[in-house]
This record gives sequence, C-alpha cells and structure tokens, in this order.
Amino acid sequence: MQQGDDRPTDSEKRRIYIVFFCGAFFIDLALSTFRGEPYRPTLLGLAIMVTSALFFIYSWLRSRL
Repeated sequence: MQQGDDRPTDSEKRRIYIVFFCGAFFIDLALSTFRGEPYRPTLLGLAIMVTSALFFIYSWLRSRL
C-alpha cells in the first residue's frame, strides 16, 4: 500500500499516540500534585490514555502483520 506524500507514516502516527498518552498522564499527575492528593486520573485523561494506547497497539500490530 503506497501512501501519499502528505500522509504520516505508521511510525509518525505511533509517535503522536505516545505524545498524547504522555501529555494526558503528566497533566493528570500535575493536577493531582497541585491538589495535594495521590495520583488519581481524571475521566477525560484516562479516556485519552486508553484510546491512545489502543491506537498505538493497533498500529503496531498492523505494521507487523
């Protein structure tokens, strides 16, 4: 399958998924730290982390098979 010049490659997509996961994790961690609580993810942060992890795994498996 040939991709156009303007479409990101699979490795670039996976890099974006990692950035979204880490961004959501660190924002949730910062919110918990500023509140003085132990780490407890927000619903939105957890949804972003789960979704980005699933997209990462799907993309990785698709490129391997």
